[in-house]
Amino acid sequence: MKKILVISISALLAVSLFTGCASKPKSASAGAKTESKKRVSYLSEGGFSRNLFEIVTVPALEKESVFARVSSDDAIDLMAFSMAQSETTYARWYEVVNWAKDKGYKFTNPGREGNAGRDGAAPAGSNLPVTMISWRDAVVWCNAASEKDGLSPVYKYNGAVLKEADSAKDGEGKAENAVVDPSANGYRLPTEAEWEFAARGGDQKSENWTNLYSVSNTSPDSIAWYTDNSNGTAHDVMTKSANGFGVYDLNGNVWEWCYNPWSSNNARRVMRGGSYRKAAEGVSVVSRDYAPVSRLYDDVGFRVVKYAPSQRDAK
Repeated sequence: MKKILVISISALLAVSLFTGCASKPKSASAGAKTESKKRVSYLSEGGFSRNLFEIVTVPALEKESVFARVSSDDAIDLMAFSMAQSETTYARWYEVVNWAKDKGYKFTNPGREGNAGRDGAAPAGSNLPVTMISWRDAVVWCNAASEKDGLSPVYKYNGAVLKEADSAKDGEGKAENAVVDPSANGYRLPTEAEWEFAARGGDQKSENWTNLYSVSNTSPDSIAWYTDNSNGTAHDVMTKSANGFGVYDLNGNVWEWCYNPWSSNNARRVMRGGSYRKAAEGVSVVSRDYAPVSRLYDDVGFRVVKYAPSQRDAK
C-alpha cells in the first residue's frame, strides 16, 4: 500500500473558491484580506501531529498562487487531509488496475511506466511514476484503489460508485460530472489549494512559505527533476529531497492532476508542479497548467490524498 503522510490541516484560509473537495465556503470577516484564523496540525518528529492555533498574516504571494487569488468575501475551510508522500508509481497503478478489472472498473488507458515504458506492460521493477493516463482515469483509479484497500470510494455518479473512465465528449463524461462524498475515507485527487498548501510546506509563518521551491528560493536542484538535471526523462519517485512536510516530487518529475476545473471549465482540469521537461521557473510551487479531461501526456501523473480525521471543530 502506498505510504500516506498525514498533513492534517484544518485551516480557514482566505483563498479563492475551490469547491472540489473542500467544504462549503463561509463568509469571511472584514479582515480576511490580510489575515485569517488557521488551525494547523504540524508534523512532529515521530510522525504524529500537534495542534497550534494562531493568527497568521497571509503574505503577498505570487500572482499565480491560489493563495493570491483571494476573494475578500469568501474563505475556504480546508478539512484535515493526508497526502501520499510520492507520486503514484506505475507499479502501484498496474496492481490496482489489474485487481479492478474483475470488479467492474473500466479505464480508457493502460498507463505507462515513466515516459519511456511500454503502455500497459508489466512493471519492470522501477519506482517510476505512472504517465499516459487521463484525468478521468486517475479519478476512477482513486475509487478502485480505495475499494481494494478496504476504504469507501469518494466519487459517485448517479448515486453509485464511479467505476468507468468513459470516452464521452470532454465535459460530458461520468468522471467530470461525478460528485464527491465528503464522508468517504478513500483516495481522491487533491484540490489545487491542498496541493499548494502541501507544496509550500504548510507553515505560513516560516520563511520557506514564500520560497519558489519550498526549501529554496533560488534553485530547485535538491528537490526537483527538471531540464537541468533530468536528461529529458522521468525518474524514480522519492530520489530527490523532501520538502518541509516530508513530501517528495511536488516540484518537477511529472505534472500532477488536481481535481479543480480550470476557470470553471468542467472539460479542463488543473495540473500542478511542472515536470522533467520544464526549466526551473516551470517547476515552482506556483507552476500550473491545464489539460482536457481525456488528454494523455508522458510527463503527467498524479498523487492521492485522503480526508483525515478532522479536528476542524476542536476548540
